[in-house]
Amino acid sequence: MIRKTALIFLSLVLMTLSFAPVQVQSKSDKAVNFNDSVTASFPGSITFNLDIEAEYQIKDIRLKYFIERKSFSNVIQEIIVENPASSDSDISVSWKWDMRTTGSLPSGTVIKYWWTVVDINDDVYLTDIKSVSFDDDGYIWNSLTQNNINLFWYYGDDDFAADLMQTCQDTLVRLGEDTGAYLVSPVRIYIYSSSYALREAIVFAKEWTGGVAYPGYGVIAIGITRSNIEWGRRALSHEIAHLVTHQMTANPYNSIPVWLNEGISMYAEGELEQDYENYLKAAVISDSLISAQSLCSPFSAYSDKSYLSYAESYSIVAFLIEKYGKQKIHQLLTVFKTGSTYDNALLEVYGFDLAGLNKQWQDYITGIYIS
Repeated sequence: MIRKTALIFLSLVLMTLSFAPVQVQSKSDKAVNFNDSVTASFPGSITFNLDIEAEYQIKDIRLKYFIERKSFSNVIQEIIVENPASSDSDISVSWKWDMRTTGSLPSGTVIKYWWTVVDINDDVYLTDIKSVSFDDDGYIWNSLTQNNINLFWYYGDDDFAADLMQTCQDTLVRLGEDTGAYLVSPVRIYIYSSSYALREAIVFAKEWTGGVAYPGYGVIAIGITRSNIEWGRRALSHEIAHLVTHQMTANPYNSIPVWLNEGISMYAEGELEQDYENYLKAAVISDSLISAQSLCSPFSAYSDKSYLSYAESYSIVAFLIEKYGKQKIHQLLTVFKTGSTYDNALLEVYGFDLAGLNKQWQDYITGIYIS
């Protein structure tokens, strides 16, 4: 879930990784010399460069790469850099990966890549697989590690970082106690000095973005200072819960309902904030609650409906925990990890489907606000 604001400038930094010339041989023992480099400008682009010295003219050059992240398969991208059929045997080529076409990558993302080159005799040359880390080098990052949390920050003292780390650890304990969920693998958290600084580190960031989770990468980026530390603690707990939920339920077959994903994150923050409760109470009184079935899909972009959707998601998760216990919600996450459908998962764990959940929960919430 995304939140508030402040101001600071994040400079884009140019980072160049150069490699010594590499001699690669084909099956016919003809040698080709390669000299490659990578120029990264976070968060906007990565440029791959290749210089070639070959005995014969080159007719085909391709760059192949894949992103290291939690996935059930490595998707290899292939870029035809150019087709220099009439060029000399010694050439230089490059390809720029413009993040405006694909969306942002979080800091610390590792990209593995290699080149394939074909000459006019159809001899094929492959370079070794190399790695480039796409890092936000606009700041000198400090780091703090505890359990599965790696916290990075550049603004604020050690006590500030220790405060946020304690928030992370408390959140993990609370999640474990309330849902049985836990971090399966380590995560990285980048603390920016403001929401503005954070948005400068994201391609096409929304003007209201204050924090973002990248579940597939195990990364959180968020803008927190002493002046908004209370908000920051809640937002950090929210985003950590998203990573925990993702790690507990990720599978190649199906996602989990949005109300469960957001509800667990809202629950991890602590008691429901008054603004959200006001929306929930008003919807109960006016008989305008959004159904649990509708909350399985992404929430409305309209602020009133969005606030209500988050409040209801919290309420549904709170209802399941309070009435049926943490063992059941943990079992639900486990069943979802198998790729189960929404109705089947609920039936297996609780004995009712989405319609049954909706009725029980609405009866529960109505009883709280209407006596």
